[in-house]
Amino acid sequence: MAGSTMPIAELVNADGVQIAPLHYPHLSHSEIFHSVEDFYRRFYFRAPKIASIVGEMVRSPEMMKRRLREGVEFFRFLKERREVAL
Repeated sequence: MAGSTMPIAELVNADGVQIAPLHYPHLSHSEIFHSVEDFYRRFYFRAPKIASIVGEMVRSPEMMKRRLREGVEFFRFLKERREVAL
């Protein structure tokens, strides 16, 4: 990309998994990486969010298919991140 100073190689680890391209003086890439799963779980497993997703699914068969596919992808994503972290 024009004007970009960060090499692409720094955006993925040796396994090809995206690492946090953010830089904070008090947080390492590792700390950010390990916090992502906790964030996703806290966000998506809140009662209001679950109710919203279920409500969409009840009203629309297309949304049900989409949300179920996204759910499978989400759990696969979390599993792969855990395997990489080991």
